Amino acid sequence: MTIINLMQAYELDKLSKLDFTNEEIVRTLQTGDLSVWQEKVPNYEFSETMALFQEGEQLFLDALHGNYRIKYVTLPGIQRLLYLRFQLEEGKDYQLLETGIQHLTCNEETIEKLQRMLSTNWSLTKQVDGTYSIFIS
Repeated sequence: MTIINLMQAYELDKLSKLDFTNEEIVRTLQTGDLSVWQEKVPNYEFSETMALFQEGEQLFLDALHGNYRIKYVTLPGIQRLLYLRFQLEEGKDYQLLETGIQHLTCNEETIEKLQRMLSTNWSLTKQVDGTYSIFIS
């Protein structure tokens, strides 16, 4: 499993939603000309994606496919990832507290991906009512 930073996770999520094949993504990173991505997602420079690719192509591809753990993530970071990666929204899919998230409802596949992604300072637990909570460990 690849360990990445939060900005890399954001950029990879944006990149994975663009309609490029793995080969096209790798070719673009090899050339270093990321302008085609920046045209589609103007608020992202994809510099963190480039830095991750430079660490190794296979590590990058693993992370692109969601096989990563985030080094350190804050509660606002988790909230943003829930929305960007899984389209889960506060008030609809979970309740946000000052110290964590409760009453998270989603499928098991999402829970498995989320469990792998979270940095080790967070604990994801299933509650008696079948929902999940995420709090600092």
